Amino acid sequence: IQQTITPATYHIAFGPVIDGDVIPDDPQILMEQGEFLNYDIMLGVNQGEGLKFVDGIVDNEDGVTPNDFDFSVSNFVDNLYGYPEGKDTLRETIKFMYTDWADKENPETRRKTLVALFTDHQWVAPAVATADLHAQYGSPTYFYAFYHHCQSEMKPSWADSAHGDEVPYVFGIPMVGPTELFSCNFSKNDVMLSAVVMTYWTNFAKTG
Repeated sequence: IQQTITPATYHIAFGPVIDGDVIPDDPQILMEQGEFLNYDIMLGVNQGEGLKFVDGIVDNEDGVTPNDFDFSVSNFVDNLYGYPEGKDTLRETIKFMYTDWADKENPETRRKTLVALFTDHQWVAPAVATADLHAQYGSPTYFYAFYHHCQSEMKPSWADSAHGDEVPYVFGIPMVGPTELFSCNFSKNDVMLSAVVMTYWTNFAKTG
């Protein structure tokens, strides 16, 4: 049997199943009850994690038009929340909160706030909630925000640090030079940043 499966845009196609054994309950409920191993954790986000959503749904080289912005927000709400009562209010609230009212006619600013919406929903909010729950039980918790990215033709020139852009710095790639996977134009600043990042990561691994 051949069947094409198209997952919802903002959901993971295949995720963990609460089976009562390996995963005994909803992970959020378990964390709220303190049912997790008391290890030190470090987690964080990149500035523009939501790039892939904006880069894939609108023609945004010159920014985002008002119509594309409205469509993106509506599509986002419809995919995540179906058709509940109050959905229109939710949609308008999101538009209001992610409009830069000091520069609302600028299509590039509109594109930036749209990336921020997807970044906050998909990465920032879950990461902050996880870190907060973990810290509430006295577990050492470290959180970082990564804002830098290397210059590469693989990504739009307007993009901020997107999902995975910290990886080459964690593994010292700037010290080696461009690779097939990380075809960046690394600078001396990239090399120095990589040394700092590796120091932070290894210190955490050794001492927490």
